[in-house]
Amino acid sequence: MALATNLLQGQASEWALLKRHPSEKYFGVQVCGGYPDAMAHLAQLLDENIDTDFVDINCGCPIDIICERGAGSALLTRPRRLEQVVRATTGCISKPVIVKIRKGYYDNTDIAHSIIPQMPGWGAAAVTLHGRSRQQRYSRAADWEYIRRCAGIAAEAGLPLIGNGDVFSYSEWAARLAGTGVATAMIGRAALVKPWVFTEIAEQRL
Repeated sequence: MALATNLLQGQASEWALLKRHPSEKYFGVQVCGGYPDAMAHLAQLLDENIDTDFVDINCGCPIDIICERGAGSALLTRPRRLEQVVRATTGCISKPVIVKIRKGYYDNTDIAHSIIPQMPGWGAAAVTLHGRSRQQRYSRAADWEYIRRCAGIAAEAGLPLIGNGDVFSYSEWAARLAGTGVATAMIGRAALVKPWVFTEIAEQRL
């Protein structure tokens, strides 16, 4: 994930995160920001300078320093600002934009199901839903029942939903997706633990 503010300041280390390797058949970049004007400017820069197939806006990052800047999961506490950030980004880029969110900011206060139906109108091409709240961070199991419920809501709005959370193998990937309406799964931490998980899934290794 690259921070919009750092990218706009021209930090070379941040721009290096967005560089595509020749071996990557499909490539997307994930960015994070909490201000519509900054995200609009960044979207233009990405469109003009980065070789990518899609852009993912991370509105689900639970890290304190990100939320304190009004970005990441903090946007779940300000749905109108979330909408503005997404609209600003999608309006200034030709690539598909995916929006990543969590169930909600606080435990037992799920709001994703009420936000997801609005996203097609904001220009989002898909939504990724992490099955935990920001308050949960990475504790306890991801709520795939809620992800499945939201997949049905997303389908009614014509929006593909990508599930996220606790997918560490092909068997888990297949079980999470079977008969759920979830388009696919986004894998984050598992890729750090076992980078070959993508080969396992592609080759359907049990």
